[in-house]
Amino acid sequence: MRGPFADTPAPCFELPVSLPAPSDKPRKHPHLKASTFTDLSISVDLLSRPVRDYIRTVTESYGCSQDFVTAICLITAGIAAGKKEQLVTNPYTNYPCDFVCLVGKPSSNKTGPLKEVTSPLWENDKASYAKYVEAKKAYDQNNGENKSISVEQPVFHQHIAGDSSPESRNMLLAQGDMILIAADELKSFIDSFGRYAKGGNGSGSEVSQLLSIWSNVSFTINRKTEEARLVDNPAMSIIGGIQPALLCKTFGTDALMDSGFTQRFLFVYPEKTTFIKRCDRKRMTQETRSGWADIIDRLLCMNPQTFQLSHEAERIYADYADATDIQADAEEDDYISTVRQKMNIHVLRLAIMSHLLSDHWDEPVITGEAMTFAISVSDYFTRIHIERIYPLLRGTARLPQVMTNGDLLRAVNRQFKVKSQNSLADALGVSQQYINKTLKES
Repeated sequence: MRGPFADTPAPCFELPVSLPAPSDKPRKHPHLKASTFTDLSISVDLLSRPVRDYIRTVTESYGCSQDFVTAICLITAGIAAGKKEQLVTNPYTNYPCDFVCLVGKPSSNKTGPLKEVTSPLWENDKASYAKYVEAKKAYDQNNGENKSISVEQPVFHQHIAGDSSPESRNMLLAQGDMILIAADELKSFIDSFGRYAKGGNGSGSEVSQLLSIWSNVSFTINRKTEEARLVDNPAMSIIGGIQPALLCKTFGTDALMDSGFTQRFLFVYPEKTTFIKRCDRKRMTQETRSGWADIIDRLLCMNPQTFQLSHEAERIYADYADATDIQADAEEDDYISTVRQKMNIHVLRLAIMSHLLSDHWDEPVITGEAMTFAISVSDYFTRIHIERIYPLLRGTARLPQVMTNGDLLRAVNRQFKVKSQNSLADALGVSQQYINKTLKES
């Protein structure tokens, strides 16, 4: 049987006489990037299963952001390995250390995970100090009884330095130690710059030293009352928390931004954290803590090792660094340009720290997979710094605030101009006096 449209001629589609020549350049669709549809977070894919499990347990136990825990783990692993583990690339040498700032409200819980994850370093320092006390006691006794015998004075080597003066930090660095400044509140640490200086530009001098330390640049300390001290190839990490409202007052000063101090920090600023009720949170078991302590202990006991990039990793890094240089040069804003430029150093340090927490931690070659992972982590820090931190430093971003009932009433009055307070009070279930008092405050 013939259908009702059997005699209808088929439509004719004619191609144009000439088609436009295809462009050699690929079309860009920035709105189709996967990153546009996903929340910013620090990847943990390269890390070993025990490390990933530990990060998840700490996160669910403290009810905090996983990004906080991951960043603290990376820094802790780097400090445990110390200066004996280094990555040599032409023409630089990098150590597994960096400056990190955890940004969040007090309720975001930054201090708990920081204390939890770094606890193996504290325990190691306590054991080292006990040995130092015994050795110092024996040294003093021997020196008092027989001064003719020359015995080397014992030295206390430590990993974590708390609220310390620049002189005490530099003494540890001069011993060859790589130390961690762990500060509950970075604002207090930064506000103390110049506190121990007597006159002159104490704050500027301390910032200048910290810039040299971040860059692993040697410097000499000369004081009238002390012997000259050489701080050779210093390596130090800083990690601590700060509230978003205090960022501008702390990191946004001309002295810190113009010197490049702020640009050297890696900022962790989670957009949101899933709230976990306390009754639903995991418990930190002794088994979990012991497992993490074992990972840190093996890094503390590692033999000195010089890491190298595989050929693939070297190519991947070269492409990344070249692209970063081009982006930095094209930036009109000098601050953002500096942030991008520093990522070429950050990514190498992150590659070492990530490698130390992977299944291949004791192998001397950092693979292309590890470098790709480090670049993904670096991209997180770059975007957080440029998109979320920099607007706060400039004061151009408003922090989200919870709207109170009074705020809501005043907003309604501005938008609609309330004509009958009694009717509005009845609708909301409040008194007319409350409505009247609130609107008068506007």
